[in-house]
Amino acid sequence: MQRSEFRAGAQRATSRGFTMAELMAVVAIVGILALISTASYRKYVAHSKIAEVPPMFLSIKAAEEAYKDETFQYLGPSTDLTAYYPANSLPGKQKMNFAGTGNGSALWERLGVQAAGPVLFVYACTAGANSAPTALGSDITVTGWPATIAAPWYVVKARADIYGNGADTVFATASFTGDLYKAND
Repeated sequence: MQRSEFRAGAQRATSRGFTMAELMAVVAIVGILALISTASYRKYVAHSKIAEVPPMFLSIKAAEEAYKDETFQYLGPSTDLTAYYPANSLPGKQKMNFAGTGNGSALWERLGVQAAGPVLFVYACTAGANSAPTALGSDITVTGWPATIAAPWYVVKARADIYGNGADTVFATASFTGDLYKAND
C-alpha cells in the first residue's frame, strides 16, 4: 500500500505546473495581443483628434457665408496659408482656446468663428475674388485645383502633429469645392 501511494504522489508531482515551452507560448500570445491593442488604441486616439476638423471647417464656412451675405465678399483673416491661428506652438500636442492671440486675431474675431472648445489644430483662411485661389502649399497635394475662380472664394487649411512624429496631418477645403482634402492622416 505504501508503494502505490508513492507512485500516486510521483504522478501528481509531475502533472503540476507548466513546461517552459508552454509558458513561452503564453507570453508570446500575450505580447502579440498587447501589440495589436496598442496599435488599435493609438489609431483610435488619432482619429478622435482628427474629429475636430470637420466641425471647425463647417463653423468657418458658416461664418464666411454670413460675412459674405453682409459684404458680398469673403474675409481672409490669414495673410496666407502659413499664417495659422490660434498661436499654438505645439499643434497636436496641446489644446488652445480658439479665441485669443495669434495671426490675424482681430480678423478671426470679426469673422466670428465659433469653436465648441479648445482646439488641437491650427487654422488658416485666405479669401479673394475673380482670381487664382491660394495654393495649398507643399504639405498637401490636390489634383484639379482651379487656376482661377470667377467669383468670391475662400480657402481653409488646418494642421497639427497628431501622431507626435514631427509630420503634420493637414486638411484643406474651399468655398468652390465640397471636398475635404487631407494628407498624413
